[in-house]
Amino acid sequence: MQKMASSGRSFASSVKSKIQNSEVSFWRAAALTFFSTLITYRSAIDIQLVHLWTFLTTSPHLVARIFRTDSYEWVLAITCFSVYIHFFGYGDRAVRRADRQGRIHPWKKYRLQDRYEADKHRRMMEKRALNGVDVSIEGVRPNLETQQSKWNYGAWMCEFWVYALPLLTWDILSPRRFRRIGAFAAPTTMQILGGVAGGLFFYDLMFFVGHFLMHKIPFLYRTIHTKHHKTQEVRAAEIVRLSIAEEVLEVGFSIVALNLLSVHPFARSIYNAIITFLLTELHSGFDFPWTPQNVVPFGLATGSRRHHYHHRVGKHYYQKFFYHVDRFFGTYQKDDGSLNGDSVQKNPYVPPAWQTK
Repeated sequence: MQKMASSGRSFASSVKSKIQNSEVSFWRAAALTFFSTLITYRSAIDIQLVHLWTFLTTSPHLVARIFRTDSYEWVLAITCFSVYIHFFGYGDRAVRRADRQGRIHPWKKYRLQDRYEADKHRRMMEKRALNGVDVSIEGVRPNLETQQSKWNYGAWMCEFWVYALPLLTWDILSPRRFRRIGAFAAPTTMQILGGVAGGLFFYDLMFFVGHFLMHKIPFLYRTIHTKHHKTQEVRAAEIVRLSIAEEVLEVGFSIVALNLLSVHPFARSIYNAIITFLLTELHSGFDFPWTPQNVVPFGLATGSRRHHYHHRVGKHYYQKFFYHVDRFFGTYQKDDGSLNGDSVQKNPYVPPAWQTK
């Protein structure tokens, strides 16, 4: 009986691995095609960027005037956060609604908390089987519903105004964007790619230092970071569950990175759209095959799996976007077969019933 069960699990794991690898391979090919196209046709793209930059800096059109306003960058960031948070929020609600209706939502297999609970249930069944209990009719509950923290409504009622009002006040009292934009010529494709990548890399390095210290120094953890760790099972809205001091640090790291590298204003727009997505995905609780943690090869990118582990256990994975510093200092979960390591595995256990959906 146990050998048959083990053989069945091995077959299901093999099928699951092939399905997941094919999904990841598709998105890797799409990403490679996209960046290859940008580099191959960069000369033609650069010509169009000249026209676009002229439009943004001189046109009376509403879009161009919005781009030239001092509040443009942080309004763009808030707008992107809102879109991304509600996208993942929709996923949470859709999976929960399907659970309550006795259905299996196609996204259930991607939700980390569901996978964690399913794996915990499987381990319990295996332990009972080893103790001589017949569990053949129990299996793993296909419509397992997990309990989640309440949606962070305070993000819009409190955190939004704490973030927005000081910036709006500063923009009114100290108009400056038109001077900064005037100092830049039209961007090039490689300048945009380099500015975005450099900004993310430098931000991630500064964040690692600050994040590590907040966890290792009790006073900093209690006064600055503890609010962010209010719940173990994170959802997308947790990205804006921050203390005022941490909000200042988060925004400050990003501004310092962009300013020190003199990132082009147009590249900063793309940077803001990307970094807000990466920050939201990090806390989403979903492990979709198209996210950077799966698409970027060699495990160079971190993501929701590792950050989910960080929130659940309270240690390791202090970087947000990359993995090289955590790997260098050994601040990662070792592959020791523990239950806590489930969330960081590339091919974690997923019930076969979920794979067919």
